[in-house]
Amino acid sequence: MPIANYLQETSPSDRPISSDAVISVLSNALYPDGRRIDKVEVIRTQSMVADGAAIFLLDHDHVLFLSPAAHPDAAAIQAQATQTMAGLGPVMAERILPVTATGTLADRSFLILPRCEPLAGGRLRRLIQTPKVAAAILGWLRQLVGATVADGSADDRAETDEFQRSLRALVDMHDLPESLRADAERLDADITAGTLKPRHVPMHGDLWRNNIMVRPGCGELVVIDWAGGTAAGYAIYDLIRFHQSFNLSSDRLRRELLWYQEALGGGALGLAMIRVHLLGALGHYANRLGEFPRDRFVALARDCYGAVDSALAGLARG
Repeated sequence: MPIANYLQETSPSDRPISSDAVISVLSNALYPDGRRIDKVEVIRTQSMVADGAAIFLLDHDHVLFLSPAAHPDAAAIQAQATQTMAGLGPVMAERILPVTATGTLADRSFLILPRCEPLAGGRLRRLIQTPKVAAAILGWLRQLVGATVADGSADDRAETDEFQRSLRALVDMHDLPESLRADAERLDADITAGTLKPRHVPMHGDLWRNNIMVRPGCGELVVIDWAGGTAAGYAIYDLIRFHQSFNLSSDRLRRELLWYQEALGGGALGLAMIRVHLLGALGHYANRLGEFPRDRFVALARDCYGAVDSALAGLARG
């Protein structure tokens, strides 16, 4: 039985792990009516990240995420984040899978979600599918920003303080481009002066191709892996990560940023808001690097900033 074998092979203990006990725990969590799981298939048992879950398909319709031994709470954190973000309202919830079941197995947390399909592979199928995916996801991101803007400007000092902490984290990273650091310093001063009052926007934080899935049958697009998501997030960052992952055109990015410019205040204010949200997001992660390599973060920040800077230059010329 693949789950019991995986647990036995990766457990720090020599304690035997019973296949029947594993199936009983998972069946009780998944099927309150007393049914038992009949079929288990391995999707992956290794991940490129330290806290990446082992993934198994249960009875064809359910996906089990099982925490690694070194990070036994990883799946529980994922489940809590997913439910928290889904609770932010119907606009957010429409792209989030409902959590089917959670629990603990051999001292490791697990999460069960409905099975979904990855986006299309192959060049031709991607070319056909990408415009539909872009229209749906970019429209959804606009809705999230629009809902926040409709609530008015920030009046919470804690909110603007967090923006400033994020910006100052970039100013203090001397291996970042000087132009980026100078922008962060200028925007920090604008917030202090009261000329910028940005508001947080819900953010996924890792919006790339592999985290967008298709629900079987209805074809609905959903976003997975919400562990890095936050209600106190920043507009623009998810847009840029999506743009980079799907290799969208520069013209498409400019069109999106033009919408954001108007939504975030219009004119020079809207352009400043675009920058403060992007740099705020980068600073947010600069303050939370953890095990993420600093050189990779610097490269990421440089790429995101460069893409937005180039697009905004195009808007100014337009």
